[in-house]
Amino acid sequence: MSDTHTELLTFLLENLQIEQLDAFLFRGTSPEQEWPRVFGGQVLAQAMHAAASTVPSERHVHSLHAYFLRAGKPNIPIIYEVDPIRDGGSFTTRRVVARQEGKAIFNTSMSFQKPEGGLEHQFEMPDVPGPEGLQSDVEFWDEVNEKYPGKIPVRPPHFRAIDSRLVHRRDLFNPKIEEPVQGVWFKTSAKMPDTPASHHMMLAYISDMHFMSTCMRPQGIAMSNPKLQAASLDHSMWFHEEFKVDEWMYYHMDSPRSSHSRGINRGSVYTQSGKLVATTAQEGLIRIRD
Repeated sequence: MSDTHTELLTFLLENLQIEQLDAFLFRGTSPEQEWPRVFGGQVLAQAMHAAASTVPSERHVHSLHAYFLRAGKPNIPIIYEVDPIRDGGSFTTRRVVARQEGKAIFNTSMSFQKPEGGLEHQFEMPDVPGPEGLQSDVEFWDEVNEKYPGKIPVRPPHFRAIDSRLVHRRDLFNPKIEEPVQGVWFKTSAKMPDTPASHHMMLAYISDMHFMSTCMRPQGIAMSNPKLQAASLDHSMWFHEEFKVDEWMYYHMDSPRSSHSRGINRGSVYTQSGKLVATTAQEGLIRIRD
């Protein structure tokens, strides 16, 4: 593990931190970047951090349901308002609204639970190649930017804190029509803080990567298409088991349907040993403009 990897992860974690302004009021900022809008995973992670800061540490997030309402502006702080809806005997519920310039850009409901035993079952992890030998996103994007300088916005440096590796990579400029299924291995590039809340927050951040492109595979369209208007509309997560995002995890994604300029995506997150630890769902805007 290099010092650079540790510095990148430290930088990312610092940018996911929030400042507490009042009992249920927080402020988050975004790193400097060339991208014109805030990455959805950042808002999701900061909102989770805000909600978790108002909940006893022994209660862990088990579900969230969120809507992306407006594009976030990277150069303006984001205010997170937490509504303490319910504190029950086993479950705690929080609602969070993120605002910029007085307007809501995002809202979510999250539920936290004291860990307890119960009935169990799970889907088996798909049989896919392991992460060893797969090209990393960092290597891929470096190649693309070298081969096509200026054609695609440079990815923010803090994305390099995540070592993600697609099982099957597409040609961005000449994508083939394929099944709406894809998978990616990922882990942080350095050791994470040893708290469940930190790993939950980081998984929320990572869960927005690659996800929406799943529903574009049957159309032969890539995110780089200049005619494409794409944005996350909503995002849901369910956490089933504890995990470590600084160890290899596999994210299996599929898309059962797209219509009316919207595509639905589903995801299952497994540990390398095959334990299903989280489930995700997201609908995205996929509008083709003339």
